[in-house]
Amino acid sequence: YYRYSNKVKYSVLNITNRSDPQIDRELYLDGSYQTSRLVDGTLRAVTHSYAQLQGLRTYPDLPETYWEIDYDDPARQNIWNDSVDEAVAYNIGVIEALTLADFAPRMHERMADGTVVELSTVSATCEEFSAAADSVGRGFTTIMTIELFGDIIEYELDHVSSSWVEVYASQDMLILAEPANDWWWYWRNDAFEEATNIHAFDISDGGITTYIGSGRVTGTVNDQFSLSEYNGTIRVATTQDVWGRWWLDGEEWAGPTNDVYVLAPAECMIPEGCDDQTPELMQIGHVGDIAVGETIWSCRFIGEKGYLVTFRNIDPLWTIDLSDPTNPQVIGELEVPGVSTYIHPLGDDHLLTIGIAGGENGLGLDWGNTQISLFDVSDFANPTLASALQLAPVDRNSEDWWSWSWTYSEATYEHKAFTYWAPAELLAIPLSTNRYTYDEVMIDGQKYSRSGYEYVSQLVLVKVDADNNTLTKYGTIDHSDFYNGDSGLRESYYYGSPNVRRSIFMGDYIYAFSAEGVTVTNYTSMNLSASIDLPEQVNLPDYWDDVVYAESDDVREDGDDGERDDDGEGSSSGSGESSSDPDRS
Repeated sequence: YYRYSNKVKYSVLNITNRSDPQIDRELYLDGSYQTSRLVDGTLRAVTHSYAQLQGLRTYPDLPETYWEIDYDDPARQNIWNDSVDEAVAYNIGVIEALTLADFAPRMHERMADGTVVELSTVSATCEEFSAAADSVGRGFTTIMTIELFGDIIEYELDHVSSSWVEVYASQDMLILAEPANDWWWYWRNDAFEEATNIHAFDISDGGITTYIGSGRVTGTVNDQFSLSEYNGTIRVATTQDVWGRWWLDGEEWAGPTNDVYVLAPAECMIPEGCDDQTPELMQIGHVGDIAVGETIWSCRFIGEKGYLVTFRNIDPLWTIDLSDPTNPQVIGELEVPGVSTYIHPLGDDHLLTIGIAGGENGLGLDWGNTQISLFDVSDFANPTLASALQLAPVDRNSEDWWSWSWTYSEATYEHKAFTYWAPAELLAIPLSTNRYTYDEVMIDGQKYSRSGYEYVSQLVLVKVDADNNTLTKYGTIDHSDFYNGDSGLRESYYYGSPNVRRSIFMGDYIYAFSAEGVTVTNYTSMNLSASIDLPEQVNLPDYWDDVVYAESDDVREDGDDGERDDDGEGSSSGSGESSSDPDRS
C-alpha cells in the first residue's frame, strides 16, 4: 500500500465484431499516466512511478541535548552534523538491503475469471532498466510497448530512473527530456547546474522499443515542441535560469537566456560493439545567447528550420537555420505585441499561432483577449506578421464589458484543443469566461432586478486565408446553455470544466465536446444539426444547498426574512424589487 497510490490500466479490446467488442487483456501498471504515441499499429505509452522506499529516515534523529544548546554554539552544529551522518549511514544500509523488485513498478493482469496475477517486470539481467548517471529523480519513467494488431497481444517494458519527463516522438525515435535536478535544488543554490537529461529510443521497428543513448544539455525544456528528431539528429531548445534566480547579487545574475542544441548518437569506440560502453548522445551543434532576459514560450522545429517565441514585455519570433546540424544559426527576428504559446505550421511559408494579446501600448499581456496570429515566413530571414485577430467570449464594445476581465482557452497550452481543418481553411478554438450580469425590468409599475453569474462557453471558428494573409472570425458554437439554468444564470458553481474541451471536423460538420454535452454544427451554414446532453456529473454540494429552513413561513434559518418560493428562492416583500441570485439556490 505504501509503494504507489496510482495504477494505470491498459484495456485491449477486440472490435472485430463491432456490435460485440471483447476485452482481450486488462493490464495494470504502477504509476501515473503521462502520454502515448501510436505509430504503425504499435502503441507506446509513457507512465511515471515515484519510488517509495520503506524505512528511510528523512530527517536526522536529534538528541534532547541539541535543543538545550544555544543556537550559535558550535557544539550544536557538531551534533547536527553527526546526526545527519548517522541518518545517511542508516539509509545506505536500508538501500543496500533492497532488491530492484522492492521498488520497481509492478504489473498485474486481470484474467478472464476475474482473478489477478502479478507479472514479472524484472529479468535476471535487469536489461529493461536504465539509470541516469547524474539524476536525483526518485522514480521510474516506463515505456509500455504494445503491438495491437498481431494474433497475440504482446507487450514489453522499458524503465529509466528519472523524474517526470517531457515526451516527443517522430516516426523513428522517441525522446524523453527530464530535469536533471528536482525543483528544490534551485532555491539559494548558487552552484546549481540547470540541466536536462535527454534519453532517446529507437521505435522504427513495430512492437519493439530499443534504447539508443542519453545526453545532457544546459537549461530547461518548455514542452514537447521544444524537442525534435530529424535525419537521426536531435534538436533541443532550452531556457537557462527559467526560474529567475533573483537572489544572485550584482552581475552574477544576468537573467534568463535561451539555447538550441543538436545532439547525435556517439559512434562506438571499440570494435566489439557498445556492450562495455555507455551509449551517449553527443552535442554536435549549438547556438546560444538567444533573447537574453526572456524565456521560451513556444517552439517548433520543421525540417531544417526552427522557430522560437520568447517573451518578457514583447513577443519576438526567432527563425533558426538548422540545415547544417553542426552550425545552427539565428537568421531572423520579428518583434510583435503579445506572445504566442503554440505554433502550427501552414505549408512552407506560414505559421498559425495562438497566444495572449499584447497589453496597453503593446507592452505586457492583455489576459482578456486570446490572439490568433498568421506569420509569413516565406522570407526566412525577414518574417512578418501577416494578420492578427483578437478574440474574446464577450464583446468588449458592449455596455456590460466591465462584467468580465479574462478570457480562457485551453488551446493556449494544450495543442489537442487547437483544431485546424485545412480543406475548409478553418481553425476551431475554445473560448470561455465567467461573468457577472445585472438586469432591471418594469412590471406593472414596479421595478425588478435580476443579478448573478453566467458561464460563457464557446467554440469559435476562424477563417484562415493564407493566400491573402487574412484572419477573420467565421462563427461561434455556444455550449453555455449546458451549464446555465433556465434563467440564463448559473445555478451553482460547476466543479468540473464548463469549457469546450475538444472539436473535430467530419465531412461538412464540426463536432464540439464539453463535459455536459455534444453539438453537431454544419459549418458551411453554421446551423445546429443536433445536440445531446451527456450524463450529469455529480458536483460537490454548493454552500447554500446546506441551508435548513424553519417551518415558519416568515423566518428562514439563515437569518434572511421572507417567504420561500416554490423553487427555494427567497423574495423580499414591500420594496417592489426582487433579487434572484442563483448562487444562493
